[in-house]
Amino acid sequence: MKTMKTRSVHTRVVQVGVLGVVMAQGGCSSGPRAADQNQAQLGQETQVVDSSFEVGGQRYEQVFLTAKEVLRDHRFAINRVDAARGVLTTYPKKSVGIATPWDREQSSLGQDLEDFANQQDRTVRIDFFHDDTNERVGVRVVVELHRVHRPNWRVETESIRLSTYARSRDANGLIEPDSFRESIGTDEALARRLGDEIRSRLGAQQE
Repeated sequence: MKTMKTRSVHTRVVQVGVLGVVMAQGGCSSGPRAADQNQAQLGQETQVVDSSFEVGGQRYEQVFLTAKEVLRDHRFAINRVDAARGVLTTYPKKSVGIATPWDREQSSLGQDLEDFANQQDRTVRIDFFHDDTNERVGVRVVVELHRVHRPNWRVETESIRLSTYARSRDANGLIEPDSFRESIGTDEALARRLGDEIRSRLGAQQE
């Protein structure tokens, strides 16, 4: 089944070329202006928190199973499977954007570049709502986007492999972790695509 996101080899070559132009013009600069532009673009792509819809004419069990299959086909590892409470979640899935053309999380070139320039991952949560009649099933898809930060990086000029991280201690004298993971918003575009694929598969099953 074809997805809404199709990536040809030609498209990837064009994207890599665009990345080269951006880097040559200072697009990957870590200055305040570049950071503000990246955050503004990311915010535009994640304005809506979730993708919600209703499915009629399908049993709740079938809707739940189809959603799980869609997540697996998108190479998300399933974390929580709780059909009784109507919850389905995944483990974080990492991606390097244009450097991993087999990933289908990104919905635009901007997201490809964001994932390439930063260490990011996504988690999916799907909530299901239904009554005892099972005539209609409500589905809500939420994709949360996280970024990993590694502060106090000490770059070794002779060899990047010899670079180290400065380690600091907290108020109790314990060494703080060398990285932390931060939620930076939701990916509504991916949530909408996942929801559309769930509905499409359920519709095909009714035919």
